Amino acid sequence: MNIILGPPGTGKTTKLLSLVEEYLEKGVPPDRIGYFAFTRRAAEEAVSRAMKKFNLNKLDLPYFRTLHSLAFLQAGLTHSQIMNPAKYQEIADWLKIGKFYSGPQMDQGPYKDFGYGDKFLEIINMARIMRQPLRKLYNDSIVPRKTDWERVDYVQRGLHHWKEQNSLYDYTGMLELFLKREAAPKLEVVFIDEAQDLSPIQWEMVALLQKNSKICYVAGDDDQAIFRYAGADVEHFVNLQGNVTLLNKSYRIPHLHHTLSKQVIERVVGRRPKSFTPKDEQGVINWYRHSEEVNISQGEWLLLSRTTKGAQQIEEQVRRRGHLYSFNGSRSIDSRVLEAVRLWENLREGARLPAEHVRLVYQQMMLHTQIAYGCKTMPDGEDSVFYSLADLQQSHGLLHSLPWDKGMGRITDQDKAYIKACLRKGEKLLEEPRIRISTIHSSKGAQADNVLLLTDTMTKPYSMWRNMPHHDEDEARVFYVGLTRAKENLHLIHPMSSKGYSLPC
Repeated sequence: MNIILGPPGTGKTTKLLSLVEEYLEKGVPPDRIGYFAFTRRAAEEAVSRAMKKFNLNKLDLPYFRTLHSLAFLQAGLTHSQIMNPAKYQEIADWLKIGKFYSGPQMDQGPYKDFGYGDKFLEIINMARIMRQPLRKLYNDSIVPRKTDWERVDYVQRGLHHWKEQNSLYDYTGMLELFLKREAAPKLEVVFIDEAQDLSPIQWEMVALLQKNSKICYVAGDDDQAIFRYAGADVEHFVNLQGNVTLLNKSYRIPHLHHTLSKQVIERVVGRRPKSFTPKDEQGVINWYRHSEEVNISQGEWLLLSRTTKGAQQIEEQVRRRGHLYSFNGSRSIDSRVLEAVRLWENLREGARLPAEHVRLVYQQMMLHTQIAYGCKTMPDGEDSVFYSLADLQQSHGLLHSLPWDKGMGRITDQDKAYIKACLRKGEKLLEEPRIRISTIHSSKGAQADNVLLLTDTMTKPYSMWRNMPHHDEDEARVFYVGLTRAKENLHLIHPMSSKGYSLPC
C-alpha cells in the first residue's frame, strides 16, 4: 500500500490526479482506474478535473465516485430499492413507534436530529457502520433514554425484517451488500482520497478493492480527521503500514496561521508525525470580541462556526447587514428570483424577452394558488418568440408595469427588504456569493482569502456518547481544520460563553 499524507493546502488532489495521469500515459485504460472520494462533492470535483485535464468524458471514468456510489453500482441496485422518507414512515407505522426521519444521508454523516424516531436509526446504523454489536453501542450511548434496550432491539429487528422482505436497502445496507457479494471490480490501480474519514465498514471495502487491484494509493491527513462521531476510524488510518509520501509544502497557509494551527494540533497524541512548511507570506491574525466587529464588505470570505447554531447566528448578522451569501452551499436568495427581478426591470426599460424568460418573470407574480396577482396567463410561445412589455399587457394577461418590489407577489416582504439592502450595499446579485457561511465540518476542502472563525461551541459537542475518550483530541482536530482554511487573513472571535474552545493567543 502507498500512503500519501496531505496536510492542509499541500495539493493532495492535484498529486493524486498527477498519478492518474502517469498511469494513463503508461497505457492503463481509464476504466481500469478507481478513484474513490469520501463525499459526493469531492468525487465530482475529481471527475471534473480529470475530464478537463485528460480530455475524457464521464463515461470514460466509471470508477471515479464515492464508495457508496460504487456499492450501488456494483450491487446492481435500482433507486426504487433505496430507502426514502416515505418507506421509513411505512415501517414506523408498522412498528407503531411514531415517526422516523431519514433523508438522503451525506456520505460522511452526521445524522440530523429530527425527533424521536431518528434516535433509533442513529444508534442502529452507527453499530452497523462501526461493525460493533448494537448492545455494546447502546450501553455506551448517552442518547436520551426515552426507551429501553428491548425497545431498541425491537426496532432493529423490525427494520431488518421489513427491508429484507421488500428487498430494500439504506445507505449502510448498500455497503453491506457490496461486502457480502465481494463485488469489488478488478482494477489496475485504486486511489482512496480523504481516507482518514473512512468508517470500519468502508475500510473493509478498501481492503476488498486493494485485493482486486494491482496498486493501491491511500491519501489523507489524520490531523483533519473530524468525523469520528459519525463512525470514522481514525486509528486505522494512523496505523496504516506502507510506503509513505509526505506532501511537505502548503500553498495555502501563511506563516502565522501555520504556527497557531501547529500549537493546536500538537494537543493530539498518537498522530502521524508530519512536518511541512507554510507559504512565504506571513499572513494576518486578528482577534475580536464579536463577529459584528469584522468588516466583511469587501473580498472573499469564509465564515465558520463549530456548531450549526453559531453558523445560524452569523447568518442572521450577515443578512441584517445586507450581504449576499451562501450557507452550507445554499444561496441566501434563489438565483431564479434574482434573475426574474433583473429581467422584469429590463422589460420595464424597453427590452424584449423570449418566452422562457417571460415565464421566469411570471412565476414570481403568480401566487401558489394560481390566482393571478400580476398576470393571468403564461405565454406558451416558443423561446424564439420575443415579447415586449406592451405585448404582454395586450395579449398575455400582464396586469401592471409596477417596479419589481410592488408587482412580484411571490417574493415575500422579508426577501424584498433583504434584496433592497443588498442592492444598496452594491452586492452583485447574479454572481456567486463572495461570502460563504458554514460549519467547520462542512468546510473540509474549502478555503478563502479571509476566514472568520467562532471559537464558541455553544452546545456540548458529541452528545451521543457517555465517555468519549478522544473528545479533546477530536476538538483539536476540528479547530485545526478551521484555522487552516485562510489564505491571507484569519479573524478569530473570542468565546462568549464558558463552552468556548481555548486557542493560544
